[in-house]
Amino acid sequence: MNVVRVAVVLTLCASIALLTSACGDPPKVVQGIVVKYDSASKTLVLKDEKQPDQELAFSLAGAEIGADPAEQDEVRLAYREQGGSLVAIRVMNLTRQKELGK
Repeated sequence: MNVVRVAVVLTLCASIALLTSACGDPPKVVQGIVVKYDSASKTLVLKDEKQPDQELAFSLAGAEIGADPAEQDEVRLAYREQGGSLVAIRVMNLTRQKELGK
């Protein structure tokens, strides 16, 4: 019976270690104003609120998008850098949320 318990504990520890290593780095988050949004090519250019002189271009292909962004909307993006590009995972349209809350 003790051998079975040891095997179960070792299996659980190995599973936890594997799952933890598979998670990788958490996504980065940025918030700002939409400068340009192209729904056909699924790209968005954002003016970063923390660095207003910086504009960042994101691919939205495959991203979860609440309300479609429009120019001048305030949005928050969770993203990852992949192959030198910024790829959004989630897009939250803060402007549309405020409008719906009224």
